Amino acid sequence: MLKKLIVVMVIVIGAAALALISYSFFAERGDLSRFTLSQGAGFFVEDPKELQKEVAPRLGYVAPEIALQDLNGQTVRLSGLRGRPVLLNFWAAWCPPCRKELPDLQRFHERYGVKVALIGVNWGEPAQTVKPFLERYGVTYSNLLDERGTAFVSYRLTGTPTTFFIDSEGHIRGVWLGPLKGEEIAANFQRLGLLNESE
Repeated sequence: MLKKLIVVMVIVIGAAALALISYSFFAERGDLSRFTLSQGAGFFVEDPKELQKEVAPRLGYVAPEIALQDLNGQTVRLSGLRGRPVLLNFWAAWCPPCRKELPDLQRFHERYGVKVALIGVNWGEPAQTVKPFLERYGVTYSNLLDERGTAFVSYRLTGTPTTFFIDSEGHIRGVWLGPLKGEEIAANFQRLGLLNESE
């Protein structure tokens, strides 16, 4: 009995020490949380030879189908946008980095909306929350409602904002975690050969 008690105490003390060390590390690194809220990171497939035919929420694969209602109650399918590139942006109104990137997304839409379809997918909120929120920010690009989180789950997301760069054949060519800036959006479509400024 005494041996079991000693083992339990060692485990508890070890866990407490690990928690204290972790807390100290992250408390001193306040820049990490600022980085998460203000920066983003992207991953891309630039070589078309690396593209796959299978459907999966992964780089190089065909993007899983999305069929969700927009704010007017019309069903929009991701596959219905084939023929031009798509910027698929998952977001939520309660998410500060999502709010931060909205003006940049809107400016991108105003400049490149004819060449690239920008689709927002709101996670878990009803139309009566989403519609006035987008109006307040002057957002005019299409937004879909994922109230039950089906698209969020099918894309295996762990947070918002998360944005997918999809080519005209439906392949996921890039994934961006965190907020996007307008110049980053255009530059990344250009590096993938999906947007030409001279057109």
